[in-house]
Amino acid sequence: MKKNRNITYKGLALILSVLVFTISCEKWTDSDINIDPDKPANVPMGLILPGIQQSMGYNLVGNNSVRTNNIWMQIFEGVDRQSFTEGRYQLVSSDVNNLWTNMYTEMMINSTIIIDKADDEGLESPHFAGIAQVLLATSLGIGTDLFGDMPFTEAFKGGENILSPVYDGQESLYGSINTLLDQAIGNLNSTNNVIDVSGDVIYDGDLDKWKKAASSIKARHAIQQTKRNGNAAYSAALAAVANGFTSNDDDFLVPFEDQNKNPIFQFMEQRTDIRMGANLIDLLLATDDPRLPFYAEEDADGNYSGSALRSQNSDASFPGPNLAAFDASAKLMTYSELKFIEAEARLGLGQAGAQEAYEAAVAASVLRITGEANTAWLDANINGDPVTLEKLMTQKYIDGAGTNQPYADYRRTGLPSLTLAPDAVVSEIPRRFPYPQGELDYNTQNVPAVTLLTKVWWDQ
Repeated sequence: MKKNRNITYKGLALILSVLVFTISCEKWTDSDINIDPDKPANVPMGLILPGIQQSMGYNLVGNNSVRTNNIWMQIFEGVDRQSFTEGRYQLVSSDVNNLWTNMYTEMMINSTIIIDKADDEGLESPHFAGIAQVLLATSLGIGTDLFGDMPFTEAFKGGENILSPVYDGQESLYGSINTLLDQAIGNLNSTNNVIDVSGDVIYDGDLDKWKKAASSIKARHAIQQTKRNGNAAYSAALAAVANGFTSNDDDFLVPFEDQNKNPIFQFMEQRTDIRMGANLIDLLLATDDPRLPFYAEEDADGNYSGSALRSQNSDASFPGPNLAAFDASAKLMTYSELKFIEAEARLGLGQAGAQEAYEAAVAASVLRITGEANTAWLDANINGDPVTLEKLMTQKYIDGAGTNQPYADYRRTGLPSLTLAPDAVVSEIPRRFPYPQGELDYNTQNVPAVTLLTKVWWDQ
Protein backbone atom coordinates (compact mmCIF):
# COMPACT_ATOMS: atom_id res chain seq x y z
CA MET A 1 0.00 0.00 0.00
CA LYS A 2 2.77 2.37 0.85
CA LYS A 3 4.34 1.79 -2.49
CA ASN A 4 0.99 2.43 -4.19
CA ARG A 5 0.48 5.65 -2.20
CA ASN A 6 3.90 6.86 -3.32
CA ILE A 7 2.98 6.17 -6.89
CA THR A 8 -0.34 7.98 -6.43
CA TYR A 9 1.35 11.00 -4.88
CA LYS A 10 3.88 11.13 -7.64
CA GLY A 11 1.14 10.93 -10.24
CA LEU A 12 -0.86 13.61 -8.48
CA ALA A 13 2.21 15.85 -8.26
CA LEU A 14 2.81 15.43 -11.97
CA ILE A 15 -0.80 16.30 -12.76
CA LEU A 16 -0.69 19.34 -10.50
CA SER A 17 2.56 20.58 -12.06
CA VAL A 18 1.09 20.27 -15.54
CA LEU A 19 -2.02 22.16 -14.44
CA VAL A 20 0.01 24.90 -12.80
CA PHE A 21 2.21 25.25 -15.90
CA THR A 22 -0.83 25.31 -18.16
CA ILE A 23 -2.66 27.87 -16.05
CA SER A 24 0.50 29.97 -15.73
CA CYS A 25 1.00 29.91 -19.49
CA GLU A 26 -2.59 30.96 -20.05
CA LYS A 27 -2.16 33.86 -17.64
CA TRP A 28 1.22 34.81 -19.10
CA THR A 29 0.22 34.67 -22.74
CA ASP A 30 -0.77 38.16 -23.93
CA SER A 31 -2.95 38.34 -27.02
CA ASP A 32 -1.23 41.63 -27.91
CA ILE A 33 2.30 40.28 -27.60
CA ASN A 34 3.08 40.79 -31.29
CA ILE A 35 1.86 44.38 -31.33
CA ASP A 36 4.69 46.92 -31.23
CA PRO A 37 3.63 49.79 -28.91
CA ASP A 38 6.02 52.06 -30.78
CA LYS A 39 4.19 51.39 -34.05
CA PRO A 40 0.49 51.96 -33.38
CA ALA A 41 -1.94 50.69 -35.99
CA ASN A 42 -4.18 53.76 -35.78
CA VAL A 43 -2.24 57.01 -35.95
CA PRO A 44 -3.98 60.41 -35.91
CA MET A 45 -3.82 62.37 -39.16
CA GLY A 46 -2.02 65.23 -37.42
CA LEU A 47 0.87 62.91 -36.58
CA ILE A 48 1.11 61.38 -40.07
CA LEU A 49 1.10 64.71 -41.92
CA PRO A 50 4.46 66.21 -40.82
CA GLY A 51 6.28 62.96 -41.60
CA ILE A 52 5.01 63.08 -45.19
CA GLN A 53 6.05 66.70 -45.57
CA GLN A 54 9.52 66.21 -44.11
CA SER A 55 10.12 63.15 -46.30
CA MET A 56 9.14 65.16 -49.37
CA GLY A 57 11.60 67.87 -48.43
CA TYR A 58 14.38 65.41 -47.71
CA ASN A 59 13.90 62.98 -50.60
CA LEU A 60 12.09 64.80 -53.41
CA VAL A 61 14.10 68.01 -53.09
CA GLY A 62 17.25 66.65 -51.50
CA ASN A 63 20.15 64.30 -51.80
CA ASN A 64 18.28 61.39 -53.38
CA SER A 65 17.04 63.39 -56.35
CA VAL A 66 18.18 67.01 -56.69
CA ARG A 67 21.86 66.37 -56.01
CA THR A 68 22.02 63.97 -58.97
CA ASN A 69 20.07 65.95 -61.55
CA ASN A 70 21.66 69.24 -60.47
CA ILE A 71 25.03 67.64 -61.24
CA TRP A 72 23.70 66.73 -64.68
CA MET A 73 22.44 70.31 -65.06
CA GLN A 74 25.91 71.64 -64.07
CA ILE A 75 24.51 73.54 -61.12
CA PHE A 76 26.62 71.29 -58.94
CA GLU A 77 29.78 69.47 -59.99
CA GLY A 78 30.69 66.06 -58.57
CA VAL A 79 34.36 66.10 -57.58
CA ASP A 80 34.72 62.76 -55.78
CA ARG A 81 33.24 59.30 -55.17
CA GLN A 82 29.60 58.70 -56.14
CA SER A 83 29.00 62.29 -57.19
CA PHE A 84 31.96 62.23 -59.59
CA THR A 85 30.64 58.98 -61.08
CA GLU A 86 27.17 60.48 -61.53
CA GLY A 87 28.77 63.42 -63.34
CA ARG A 88 29.48 61.11 -66.27
CA TYR A 89 25.81 60.06 -66.11
CA GLN A 90 26.52 56.70 -64.52
CA LEU A 91 23.34 56.10 -62.52
CA VAL A 92 22.23 52.50 -61.96
CA SER A 93 19.11 50.89 -60.55
CA SER A 94 20.49 50.38 -57.06
CA ASP A 95 21.26 54.11 -56.81
CA VAL A 96 17.57 55.07 -56.85
CA ASN A 97 16.15 52.41 -54.51
CA ASN A 98 15.93 54.81 -51.56
CA LEU A 99 14.22 57.57 -53.55
CA TRP A 100 11.63 55.21 -55.04
CA THR A 101 10.93 53.37 -51.77
CA ASN A 102 10.55 56.57 -49.77
CA MET A 103 8.24 58.09 -52.38
CA TYR A 104 5.85 55.19 -51.97
CA THR A 105 6.17 54.22 -48.29
CA GLU A 106 6.69 57.62 -46.68
CA MET A 107 4.85 59.97 -49.02
CA MET A 108 2.24 58.43 -51.28
CA ILE A 109 0.97 55.55 -49.12
CA ASN A 110 0.76 57.79 -46.06
CA SER A 111 -1.04 60.46 -48.08
CA THR A 112 -3.64 57.90 -49.16
CA ILE A 113 -4.02 56.80 -45.52
CA ILE A 114 -4.88 60.38 -44.55
CA ILE A 115 -7.32 60.67 -47.46
CA ASP A 116 -9.06 57.46 -46.32
CA LYS A 117 -9.06 58.47 -42.66
CA ALA A 118 -10.49 61.87 -43.51
CA ASP A 119 -13.56 60.13 -44.94
CA ASP A 120 -14.29 58.01 -41.83
CA GLU A 121 -17.81 58.37 -40.50
CA GLY A 122 -17.89 60.84 -37.64
CA LEU A 123 -14.33 62.00 -38.32
CA GLU A 124 -14.86 63.70 -41.65
CA SER A 125 -12.13 66.17 -42.53
CA PRO A 126 -12.19 67.27 -46.16
CA HIS A 127 -9.53 69.83 -45.22
CA PHE A 128 -7.09 67.09 -44.18
CA ALA A 129 -8.04 65.15 -47.31
CA GLY A 130 -7.40 68.18 -49.52
CA ILE A 131 -3.93 68.76 -48.10
CA ALA A 132 -3.06 65.07 -48.50
CA GLN A 133 -4.28 65.18 -52.10
CA VAL A 134 -1.98 68.13 -52.84
CA LEU A 135 0.94 66.25 -51.28
CA LEU A 136 0.11 63.07 -53.18
CA ALA A 137 -0.18 64.95 -56.48
CA THR A 138 3.10 66.81 -55.86
CA SER A 139 4.97 63.60 -54.98
CA LEU A 140 3.54 61.74 -57.95
CA GLY A 141 4.30 64.68 -60.24
CA ILE A 142 7.97 64.92 -59.31
CA GLY A 143 8.24 61.14 -59.34
CA THR A 144 6.81 60.67 -62.83
CA ASP A 145 8.87 63.56 -64.21
CA LEU A 146 11.98 61.64 -63.08
CA PHE A 147 10.89 58.05 -63.81
CA GLY A 148 8.10 58.23 -66.39
CA ASP A 149 5.52 55.44 -66.04
CA MET A 150 4.89 54.39 -62.42
CA PRO A 151 2.49 52.17 -60.46
CA PHE A 152 -0.45 54.19 -59.19
CA THR A 153 -3.94 52.73 -59.65
CA GLU A 154 -2.80 49.40 -58.15
CA ALA A 155 0.08 50.74 -56.07
CA PHE A 156 -1.70 50.95 -52.71
CA LYS A 157 -3.71 47.70 -52.84
CA GLY A 158 -1.42 45.34 -50.95
CA GLY A 159 -4.36 44.57 -48.67
CA GLU A 160 -6.16 43.22 -51.72
CA ASN A 161 -3.15 41.00 -52.42
CA ILE A 162 -1.94 43.11 -55.36
CA LEU A 163 1.77 42.82 -54.67
CA SER A 164 2.98 43.33 -58.25
CA PRO A 165 1.14 46.47 -59.39
CA VAL A 166 0.94 47.42 -63.03
CA TYR A 167 2.58 50.62 -64.27
CA ASP A 168 0.31 53.50 -65.29
CA GLY A 169 1.46 55.39 -68.37
CA GLN A 170 2.69 58.92 -67.75
CA GLU A 171 -0.13 60.47 -69.76
CA SER A 172 -2.59 58.70 -67.44
CA LEU A 173 -0.58 59.78 -64.40
CA TYR A 174 -0.79 63.41 -65.51
CA GLY A 175 -4.55 62.99 -65.65
CA SER A 176 -4.50 61.55 -62.12
CA ILE A 177 -2.43 64.51 -60.91
CA ASN A 178 -4.97 66.99 -62.28
CA THR A 179 -7.88 65.01 -60.82
CA LEU A 180 -6.24 64.90 -57.40
CA LEU A 181 -5.61 68.65 -57.46
CA ASP A 182 -9.16 69.43 -58.55
CA GLN A 183 -10.49 67.21 -55.76
CA ALA A 184 -8.13 68.90 -53.32
CA ILE A 185 -9.43 72.36 -54.18
CA GLY A 186 -13.00 71.13 -53.71
CA ASN A 187 -12.19 69.59 -50.33
CA LEU A 188 -10.27 72.65 -49.15
CA ASN A 189 -13.32 74.77 -50.01
CA SER A 190 -15.66 72.53 -47.99
CA THR A 191 -17.57 74.08 -45.08
CA ASN A 192 -18.42 70.68 -43.57
CA ASN A 193 -15.28 69.82 -41.61
CA VAL A 194 -15.15 67.96 -38.30
CA ILE A 195 -11.44 67.51 -37.58
CA ASP A 196 -9.33 70.66 -37.93
CA VAL A 197 -5.94 70.38 -39.59
CA SER A 198 -2.96 69.94 -37.26
CA GLY A 199 0.69 69.00 -37.71
CA ASP A 200 1.10 71.05 -40.89
CA VAL A 201 4.73 72.26 -40.96
CA ILE A 202 4.37 73.91 -44.38
CA TYR A 203 1.39 76.28 -44.11
CA ASP A 204 0.23 75.73 -40.51
CA GLY A 205 -3.24 74.82 -41.71
CA ASP A 206 -3.76 77.93 -43.90
CA LEU A 207 -6.29 76.55 -46.39
CA ASP A 208 -6.04 79.51 -48.77
CA LYS A 209 -2.33 78.85 -49.23
CA TRP A 210 -3.01 75.15 -49.86
CA LYS A 211 -5.53 76.06 -52.55
CA LYS A 212 -2.97 78.32 -54.20
CA ALA A 213 -0.41 75.52 -54.01
CA ALA A 214 -2.83 73.13 -55.73
CA SER A 215 -3.39 75.55 -58.62
CA SER A 216 0.32 76.31 -58.90
CA ILE A 217 1.21 72.61 -59.17
CA LYS A 218 -1.47 72.32 -61.88
CA ALA A 219 0.29 75.12 -63.77
CA ARG A 220 3.66 73.33 -63.49
CA HIS A 221 2.33 70.15 -65.04
CA ALA A 222 0.40 72.01 -67.71
CA ILE A 223 3.50 73.84 -68.97
CA GLN A 224 5.40 70.56 -68.84
CA GLN A 225 3.24 69.30 -71.73
CA THR A 226 4.24 71.93 -74.30
CA LYS A 227 5.98 69.37 -76.52
CA ARG A 228 2.79 67.32 -76.57
CA ASN A 229 0.01 69.90 -76.48
CA GLY A 230 1.49 73.20 -77.68
CA ASN A 231 -0.87 76.13 -77.27
CA ALA A 232 -3.34 74.05 -75.26
CA ALA A 233 -0.62 73.50 -72.66
CA TYR A 234 0.07 77.23 -72.49
CA SER A 235 -3.63 78.02 -72.10
CA ALA A 236 -4.08 75.41 -69.35
CA ALA A 237 -1.06 76.79 -67.53
CA LEU A 238 -2.45 80.34 -67.61
CA ALA A 239 -5.83 79.16 -66.34
CA ALA A 240 -4.10 77.57 -63.34
CA VAL A 241 -1.78 80.55 -62.78
CA ALA A 242 -4.82 82.77 -62.22
CA ASN A 243 -5.57 80.93 -58.95
CA GLY A 244 -1.99 80.25 -57.89
CA PHE A 245 0.58 81.97 -55.70
CA THR A 246 0.42 85.75 -55.47
CA SER A 247 3.69 86.51 -53.62
CA ASN A 248 6.76 84.91 -52.06
CA ASP A 249 4.73 84.52 -48.87
CA ASP A 250 2.85 81.70 -50.59
CA ASP A 251 5.94 79.62 -51.41
CA PHE A 252 5.52 75.84 -50.98
CA LEU A 253 8.51 75.16 -48.70
CA VAL A 254 9.50 72.39 -46.30
CA PRO A 255 11.36 73.86 -43.30
CA PHE A 256 14.48 72.39 -41.72
CA GLU A 257 16.16 73.26 -38.42
CA ASP A 258 18.94 72.12 -36.09
CA GLN A 259 17.21 68.85 -35.13
CA ASN A 260 16.19 68.03 -38.69
CA LYS A 261 18.83 69.48 -40.95
CA ASN A 262 18.64 70.31 -44.65
CA PRO A 263 19.61 67.25 -46.74
CA ILE A 264 22.31 68.96 -48.83
CA PHE A 265 23.81 70.34 -45.59
CA GLN A 266 23.90 66.80 -44.22
CA PHE A 267 25.45 65.47 -47.40
CA MET A 268 28.18 68.09 -47.36
CA GLU A 269 28.78 67.54 -43.65
CA GLN A 270 29.29 63.82 -44.20
CA ARG A 271 30.89 63.53 -47.67
CA THR A 272 31.73 66.97 -49.14
CA ASP A 273 32.07 65.58 -52.68
CA ILE A 274 30.13 68.24 -54.60
CA ARG A 275 31.09 71.82 -55.45
CA MET A 276 29.28 74.53 -57.33
CA GLY A 277 29.35 74.01 -61.08
CA ALA A 278 31.16 76.51 -63.28
CA ASN A 279 28.17 76.84 -65.60
CA LEU A 280 25.94 78.39 -62.91
CA ILE A 281 28.70 80.39 -61.21
CA ASP A 282 29.85 81.92 -64.49
CA LEU A 283 26.29 83.01 -65.29
CA LEU A 284 26.08 84.74 -61.92
CA LEU A 285 29.51 86.34 -62.20
CA ALA A 286 28.78 87.70 -65.66
CA THR A 287 26.24 90.19 -64.30
CA ASP A 288 27.46 90.50 -60.71
CA ASP A 289 24.22 88.77 -59.73
CA PRO A 290 23.26 89.53 -56.10
CA ARG A 291 22.21 85.88 -55.61
CA LEU A 292 25.82 84.69 -56.00
CA PRO A 293 26.90 84.80 -52.32
CA PHE A 294 23.70 82.99 -51.34
CA TYR A 295 24.25 80.20 -53.85
CA ALA A 296 28.00 79.76 -53.23
CA GLU A 297 30.53 80.14 -50.46
CA GLU A 298 33.80 81.96 -51.02
CA ASP A 299 36.69 79.72 -52.03
CA ALA A 300 40.08 79.73 -50.28
CA ASP A 301 41.11 82.83 -52.24
CA GLY A 302 38.05 84.80 -51.17
CA ASN A 303 36.42 84.51 -54.60
CA TYR A 304 33.42 82.66 -55.99
CA SER A 305 34.43 79.89 -58.36
CA GLY A 306 32.81 76.92 -60.00
CA SER A 307 34.36 73.58 -60.81
CA ALA A 308 34.61 73.25 -64.59
CA LEU A 309 32.92 70.22 -66.12
CA ARG A 310 34.74 67.03 -65.02
CA SER A 311 37.72 68.99 -63.68
CA GLN A 312 37.42 67.60 -60.12
CA ASN A 313 38.30 71.03 -58.76
CA SER A 314 37.85 70.50 -55.04
CA ASP A 315 39.05 74.09 -54.44
CA ALA A 316 35.91 75.53 -56.06
CA SER A 317 33.14 77.08 -54.00
CA PHE A 318 30.99 74.93 -51.74
CA PRO A 319 27.20 75.28 -52.03
CA GLY A 320 26.08 78.44 -50.23
CA PRO A 321 23.48 79.06 -47.52
CA ASN A 322 20.45 79.19 -49.79
CA LEU A 323 21.18 75.65 -50.94
CA ALA A 324 23.02 74.05 -48.05
CA ALA A 325 22.58 75.87 -44.74
CA PHE A 326 21.39 73.54 -41.99
CA ASP A 327 18.09 75.41 -41.90
CA ALA A 328 17.66 76.08 -45.63
CA SER A 329 14.11 75.23 -46.67
CA ALA A 330 13.44 72.71 -49.42
CA LYS A 331 11.54 74.30 -52.30
CA LEU A 332 8.62 72.19 -53.55
CA MET A 333 7.37 75.16 -55.61
CA THR A 334 7.73 78.94 -55.48
CA TYR A 335 5.96 82.08 -56.62
CA SER A 336 8.91 82.90 -58.86
CA GLU A 337 8.54 79.55 -60.67
CA LEU A 338 4.86 80.31 -61.22
CA LYS A 339 5.64 83.72 -62.71
CA PHE A 340 8.19 82.12 -65.06
CA ILE A 341 5.45 79.71 -66.14
CA GLU A 342 3.12 82.63 -66.79
CA ALA A 343 5.79 84.47 -68.77
CA GLU A 344 6.54 81.42 -70.93
CA ALA A 345 2.86 80.74 -71.58
CA ARG A 346 2.15 84.34 -72.60
CA LEU A 347 5.28 84.40 -74.75
CA GLY A 348 4.29 81.13 -76.43
CA LEU A 349 0.79 82.39 -77.16
CA GLY A 350 2.00 85.81 -78.29
CA GLN A 351 0.01 87.48 -75.53
CA ALA A 352 0.70 90.76 -73.80
CA GLY A 353 2.12 90.53 -70.32
CA ALA A 354 5.04 88.18 -70.96
CA GLN A 355 7.61 90.90 -70.22
CA GLU A 356 5.88 91.95 -67.01
CA ALA A 357 5.58 88.36 -65.78
CA TYR A 358 9.26 87.70 -66.60
CA GLU A 359 10.42 90.77 -64.72
CA ALA A 360 8.19 89.88 -61.77
CA ALA A 361 9.62 86.33 -61.75
CA VAL A 362 13.24 87.49 -61.55
CA ALA A 363 12.38 90.14 -58.97
CA ALA A 364 10.64 87.53 -56.79
CA SER A 365 13.63 85.21 -57.12
CA VAL A 366 16.13 87.88 -56.13
CA LEU A 367 14.00 89.00 -53.20
CA ARG A 368 13.44 85.47 -51.90
CA ILE A 369 17.09 84.48 -52.13
CA THR A 370 18.79 87.70 -50.97
CA GLY A 371 16.12 89.28 -48.75
CA GLU A 372 16.56 92.56 -50.67
CA ALA A 373 14.81 94.04 -53.72
CA ASN A 374 18.10 94.90 -55.54
CA THR A 375 16.19 97.29 -57.79
CA ALA A 376 19.31 98.81 -59.35
CA TRP A 377 20.57 95.40 -60.47
CA LEU A 378 17.17 94.50 -61.89
CA ASP A 379 16.99 97.77 -63.80
CA ALA A 380 20.47 97.25 -65.23
CA ASN A 381 20.07 93.59 -66.23
CA ILE A 382 16.42 92.52 -66.46
CA ASN A 383 13.84 95.29 -66.55
CA GLY A 384 13.15 96.59 -70.04
CA ASP A 385 15.36 93.98 -71.73
CA PRO A 386 12.98 92.28 -74.19
CA VAL A 387 12.25 88.75 -73.03
CA THR A 388 13.07 85.75 -75.21
CA LEU A 389 12.61 82.08 -74.43
CA GLU A 390 16.36 81.68 -73.96
CA LYS A 391 16.59 84.57 -71.48
CA LEU A 392 13.52 83.35 -69.65
CA MET A 393 14.73 79.75 -69.33
CA THR A 394 18.21 80.88 -68.29
CA GLN A 395 16.77 82.94 -65.47
CA LYS A 396 14.40 80.13 -64.50
CA TYR A 397 17.42 77.79 -64.40
CA ILE A 398 19.22 80.17 -62.01
CA ASP A 399 16.12 80.52 -59.87
CA GLY A 400 15.54 76.75 -59.78
CA ALA A 401 18.94 75.75 -58.39
CA GLY A 402 18.38 73.16 -55.71
CA THR A 403 15.11 71.89 -57.25
CA ASN A 404 14.11 69.37 -59.93
CA GLN A 405 12.75 71.99 -62.33
CA PRO A 406 15.94 72.84 -64.27
CA TYR A 407 16.18 69.16 -65.25
CA ALA A 408 12.52 69.00 -66.28
CA ASP A 409 12.75 72.27 -68.24
CA TYR A 410 16.00 71.31 -69.95
CA ARG A 411 14.49 68.11 -71.35
CA ARG A 412 11.48 70.06 -72.55
CA THR A 413 13.23 73.10 -74.07
CA GLY A 414 16.94 72.25 -74.43
CA LEU A 415 17.72 75.42 -72.45
CA PRO A 416 20.07 76.58 -71.19
CA SER A 417 22.61 75.09 -73.57
CA LEU A 418 24.82 72.55 -71.75
CA THR A 419 27.95 70.67 -72.80
CA LEU A 420 28.03 66.88 -72.65
CA ALA A 421 30.59 65.54 -70.17
CA PRO A 422 33.71 64.45 -72.12
CA ASP A 423 33.79 61.05 -70.36
CA ALA A 424 30.03 60.46 -70.65
CA VAL A 425 28.89 56.82 -70.59
CA VAL A 426 25.88 57.74 -72.75
CA SER A 427 25.59 59.83 -75.91
CA GLU A 428 23.60 62.71 -74.37
CA ILE A 429 22.52 64.07 -71.01
CA PRO A 430 20.12 61.45 -69.58
CA ARG A 431 16.42 61.90 -70.23
CA ARG A 432 15.25 60.06 -67.10
CA PHE A 433 16.20 58.13 -63.97
CA PRO A 434 16.43 54.31 -64.19
CA TYR A 435 13.88 52.11 -62.44
CA PRO A 436 15.03 50.84 -59.02
CA GLN A 437 16.57 47.44 -58.45
CA GLY A 438 13.78 46.50 -56.06
CA GLU A 439 11.23 46.82 -58.86
CA LEU A 440 13.40 44.87 -61.28
CA ASP A 441 13.69 42.08 -58.69
CA TYR A 442 10.14 41.92 -57.33
CA ASN A 443 7.87 43.44 -59.99
CA THR A 444 9.81 42.17 -62.98
CA GLN A 445 6.86 41.47 -65.26
CA ASN A 446 5.56 45.04 -65.05
CA VAL A 447 8.68 47.22 -65.16
CA PRO A 448 9.06 48.97 -68.55
CA ALA A 449 12.30 48.28 -70.42
CA VAL A 450 14.14 51.62 -70.53
CA THR A 451 17.60 53.14 -70.65
CA LEU A 452 18.75 56.53 -69.39
CA LEU A 453 18.05 57.88 -72.88
CA THR A 454 14.46 56.64 -73.12
CA LYS A 455 12.29 59.76 -73.15
CA VAL A 456 9.32 60.13 -70.84
CA TRP A 457 5.91 60.76 -72.43
CA TRP A 458 5.94 64.58 -72.32
CA ASP A 459 9.49 64.68 -73.72
CA GLN A 460 8.45 63.17 -77.06
